[in-house]
Amino acid sequence: MQRVLEYLREKQRDFGGSPFVRFLQETRFSPQDRLSFLPCVAPFVLGFRDLDRALRGGEVEPPADGTNPHEGPHWALYVQDLQVLGLGTANDFAGMLRLLWGADGSQTRRALYDLIDLATGASPAKNQVLMMALEAMGRVTLEALAPIVRAFEARSRKKLVSIPFLSSKVEQGLWAETTVELDLRPEQEQEALAALDEAFQLLGELSDLLLAHMQHQLEVKRARFTWEPPSRLTFQEFGTARIQALCDAIGYDAENTETVKRFFTFMSSPWGERRIGTTPPWKSDITDDHTPFELSLAIESDRPEVRFLMEPQNAEGSTTLRTTWEDGLALNERLHQEFGVRLERFEQVKDLFEPVDPNARFALWHAFFLKSNGRPDVKIYLNPAARGPQHSKAVVREALERLGFTGAWRCLSEQVCGENDRILYFSLDLSAHRAARVKIYVSHQDTTAEELESVMALSKEYVPGEAWVFCQALKGPTGAFGTARTALTCLAFTSDEDERPSSVTLHVPVRCFARSDEESMERIRFLMEPHSHAVLGRAVAALAHRPLDVGTGLIQWASMRRQDGKVRTTFYLATEAYGVPAQQTVAPQPALRVSAEENPEMRRLNA
Repeated sequence: MQRVLEYLREKQRDFGGSPFVRFLQETRFSPQDRLSFLPCVAPFVLGFRDLDRALRGGEVEPPADGTNPHEGPHWALYVQDLQVLGLGTANDFAGMLRLLWGADGSQTRRALYDLIDLATGASPAKNQVLMMALEAMGRVTLEALAPIVRAFEARSRKKLVSIPFLSSKVEQGLWAETTVELDLRPEQEQEALAALDEAFQLLGELSDLLLAHMQHQLEVKRARFTWEPPSRLTFQEFGTARIQALCDAIGYDAENTETVKRFFTFMSSPWGERRIGTTPPWKSDITDDHTPFELSLAIESDRPEVRFLMEPQNAEGSTTLRTTWEDGLALNERLHQEFGVRLERFEQVKDLFEPVDPNARFALWHAFFLKSNGRPDVKIYLNPAARGPQHSKAVVREALERLGFTGAWRCLSEQVCGENDRILYFSLDLSAHRAARVKIYVSHQDTTAEELESVMALSKEYVPGEAWVFCQALKGPTGAFGTARTALTCLAFTSDEDERPSSVTLHVPVRCFARSDEESMERIRFLMEPHSHAVLGRAVAALAHRPLDVGTGLIQWASMRRQDGKVRTTFYLATEAYGVPAQQTVAPQPALRVSAEENPEMRRLNA
């Protein structure tokens, strides 16, 4: 039993340092801001007696005070506190329905049902361990809530009763009369440790969702005030502040955060010292409002990676297609001198991509990302249409042949590119490693989810049906992609095997199929585990300066690929330095409503 108790204390300490608890301890937010999650837990408060009954393995005795046995005294106190805080009311039938069956409480209901399932029919030893886990997490949460209650009461001269009531119950021991010292056999000890993992995982995911709700409420509150575009800030001031907010939201440590900010400052010098102004210096194609950089968040097995993409601007005069090329070349040299970035492969194809066509959308972009192991990587994007769109395929073919990837061109021309498809980007990892990639981005005109399956299937690890699910969830189940902003596939080739891509990534312009970023988040929810979606939710809330339901474009693209047995999803986030682009008209498309349990492809995508 000692091993179980030590593991319980370890899990309790970890939860005490979770983003949810840290937010509750953050005194720069008002008490109301830190208590805004309370309506979300209504199903748990009301349903606690059912959970208690399952944990005890039988019926609960009716309360001696005559209250409804399905409610308990804490329900009335909880409803009273919601009214005091101005967070809703359950005095009428409609209010009760909103509390218990509204969208805000959906994940709490799920967590409650899952816990009841864990406890139902379980051994007494397992249920006692579950009681200990619930009590441990409750103790940490209530300790964090106690100073919030005191601060609220001091400011408002109003009393909150439910949290002090629950704190006293926990201090007495919710299940003190039930728990006994256990002498566990080895197999029972393993069952107890597994039960602790399950309970802490369930409630940890729930706390992430409660945190996302509080951050969203903060975002809505901030948006009530007019947001002025940051015209007086420099690009570096604005960019590093956005990066700091994103890194804080997803839990990056100080060292990794400083690494991302340092590279952003270095790569945006010297033009980053210019003020943003009210109009973009160049109609950068990176974002819809022409901010010359975007941030992105890649999530793989709950491990987030922060990245950015930027287009060099002229530091003094006007930015033109030519200056973006020349400033990009200068950045290449500085990266080589300062960080040892390898330029040999770029030099082999440089002349092919030097911009000639004045209508080309861009010349040279640079991307940075910090891998989960802390290693920074840089890659570049070149424009196959630099000499004119009619030469794009010939330019890519020549570039691949110079780099020794003749098999890659055969794959592209014979199995990927249709007659009307366009090659938009040619990307190189700035590395001399054998695994350094050449990446080709293909825009598929008027394609369907079914047609994209054949391209995605070129990847060795691809699981049939994943592209279909991804498209249906983000775009809706009807119709083909259009031609303005259509789906892209990115095929990555390495020198180890250039006949077949090492991975294929599907990119969907989610903003083109949703009427708001709020709707985009709901569509994305279908594709992700709750914890991962909560990470994305915190990231989006940290970057948003407006309610998500009043505009679209903060979440620009969503992508997915399977590699090394895992699915990696990436979300490309605009900072909207020049405000929200004009609202586009989007025909309502019903989101895919099949659950992961009912859809085998979805189960594999979430695996």
